[in-house]
Amino acid sequence: MKPIDRNSSPIHLFAIVLITAAISTGCKPKTPESTTEKSHRTAPVVLPFGVKTATLLIDNPDRLPATLHRIDFNESIKVEDLNVVDENNSTDSTFNVPSGIYTIRTNSNSAFPAPAIARVLGDQSIQIQIRKFPASETGWCWIPSGPAVIGDTIGVGAEDERPARIIDVEAFWLAETEVTNKEYARFLSGKRNVEPRWIDLDSRKCRIQKSKNGFASDAPDLPVVMVSLYGAQAYCQWLSEKTGDHCRLPTEIEWEKAARGPESFIYSYGNVYKQSLANQESGKLKPVKSYQPNGFGLYDMTGNAFEWMSNLNDPSDSERIMNQALRGGSFVLDGMYLRNSFRMRQSKSVMTDDIGFRIAKDAKHDN
Repeated sequence: MKPIDRNSSPIHLFAIVLITAAISTGCKPKTPESTTEKSHRTAPVVLPFGVKTATLLIDNPDRLPATLHRIDFNESIKVEDLNVVDENNSTDSTFNVPSGIYTIRTNSNSAFPAPAIARVLGDQSIQIQIRKFPASETGWCWIPSGPAVIGDTIGVGAEDERPARIIDVEAFWLAETEVTNKEYARFLSGKRNVEPRWIDLDSRKCRIQKSKNGFASDAPDLPVVMVSLYGAQAYCQWLSEKTGDHCRLPTEIEWEKAARGPESFIYSYGNVYKQSLANQESGKLKPVKSYQPNGFGLYDMTGNAFEWMSNLNDPSDSERIMNQALRGGSFVLDGMYLRNSFRMRQSKSVMTDDIGFRIAKDAKHDN
C-alpha cells in the first residue's frame, strides 16, 4: 500500500488514522499490483476542495422543496434553499459552487449525492435530477440515479483506485444488510441438492448446520460467511425465482456509491476513521444492524464482512486466479483497508470467515 507523502499537500480536511492491518486467518488484503496504463499513473486528487468552482445543473421535475448542503469533515452544512421553479416556470437551476462535496436534501428525507470536485470534473458539470423516491420496500434501500465519486480522492489509496472520477449511476435497490445465516439457511433448505462449492459447511467458522428438517443456524443474525462467489450467485438466482425480481450482486461502482451515501463519505459513517462506529478491528463477526446505518439506510457497509461483487477486479486480466472483486473490508481490518474506495480481489471459489455478500436488484421505476 502506497504510504502518504507527508511533504505533499496536507489532507487536513479528511483526517484518516492509518494503522497496520491486523493479521487474520480469513481474507487478507493484498495491495493490487500497479498497472502500466498511463491513466492509473495520474497523480491522485489530494483534497477535493480548493479555490476553483464547479457547476451544478439541478433539475427538479417533481418540484420538491430542497436544500443544498456542503460536507465538511463529518458535518453537513446548509448552503442555500433550491428554488422549485424560476421566473420562467422552469424546473432547471444552475449553481456555481466552490469545489467540494455536496448533497441535496428534500423535505421527504431523500438525499442525492452532489460531488462537485473541480479537479476531477475539469470543464464538465454535475447534473442531478431530484425525483421522488419510490415506495419503500422492507429490507431494501433505494439508491437514486445520478453522479457518484469513485476512487481515491485523498491520495492514500492503491494504484487501482486511480484516477478518481465522477460517474453517473442508474438507480437500483440494495439490501439494507448483508445476507444472514438465517436467510442463507432458508435458501439451502429450499434446494434439493446443495453444492459443496457454495459454502463450507464443515468449517467451524460456518454457523449453518444441517438438521432433520433442512438447515438451521445457531447464529441467525450474523452475516453468512464461508461462502464462495458461486454460493452467492446461487442465492441470487434462487431469490430471483422466489420473488420475481432480478436479484443479483452489485457492481463495484454501484456498491461504492451506496457505501459513500448521499454525503460521498470516505467511510460509510463519515470522513474521519472512528473504530467505534462500525465492526472494525474487533476480531469477530457481529450481528447485522449492530451499528447505525449510513445516509441511504444501509448497515455494515464498512467492516463486518467483505462482500462479493458481480464484476472482476481487473477485467483486462481475466486469466488471473485471484480476480473477483470484493468490497467493504472486514472485522479484522483498520482504516486504510476500510475506505469505501479500497478494492480487494480473491478467487471465486475461496471461502473464508470474513467474506459474505449483499443483494442488489434492478429498479422498476425510472428515477
